[in-house]
Amino acid sequence: MDKKIALVTGSAKGIGLATVNSLVAAGRFVVMIDKAPIDLAQLGLGSKSVLAFRGDVTDQGFMARLREQINAQLGKVSILVNNAGISPKRADGRSNGVLDLPLDEWNNVLQVNLTSVMLACQLFLPDMKANAFGRIVNVSSLAGRSKSVVAGPSYMASKAGLLGLTRAIASEMGTFGITANCVAPGRILTDMAMQAGEEVNRQYAEQIPVKRIGTPQEVGDAIAFLCADTSGFINGATLDINGGFFMS
Repeated sequence: MDKKIALVTGSAKGIGLATVNSLVAAGRFVVMIDKAPIDLAQLGLGSKSVLAFRGDVTDQGFMARLREQINAQLGKVSILVNNAGISPKRADGRSNGVLDLPLDEWNNVLQVNLTSVMLACQLFLPDMKANAFGRIVNVSSLAGRSKSVVAGPSYMASKAGLLGLTRAIASEMGTFGITANCVAPGRILTDMAMQAGEEVNRQYAEQIPVKRIGTPQEVGDAIAFLCADTSGFINGATLDINGGFFMS
């Protein structure tokens, strides 16, 4: 296959799905993964260069089998977008604070948001080295860059950890033609953001210089840019996509 193969986790909706659309538009063949069912025809991707699999990124057996299937059917993955993530909320739409945080929630969030990313990179980096080309984009968050209005400590810690992991990969793998970068979205119109409720989001938007919440496609387009062949000198960077709420 001539097209470079991209793998996007958590891609049934939101930022993940927007990233798939952007990568397809850029000429990539995209493999989608999500715990939820993915109906390519319903998403308008039925005739596109896309394959979809239902599975859990924390299931190492599934991920290993997926790699084998992709290699056999399509070729080696050159682009990995680690987007799958969770941000647990209580019934009132708020996150647990430090003193209320159950250990099982902490462990689960770090397993999904951080550990699974490290394991996915370990799984696919050898194929990128063999290709002498690779693009890894990890979806962090404003919550990992600064204070958060709504995210809890487990989410903030996991997204901050992604920044360090990404820098480690970028430092070690750059010599092989592989780059690793992060995007750090602020408030984006996704189901995860909607958990907090319309009023919270309205108040949040008022604090953003551009006076609105971001869209998934704005993040997806930024991710596709970092995955481009021509983005090889961008390495170990974090691209803030937050309308100016946080500036560094």
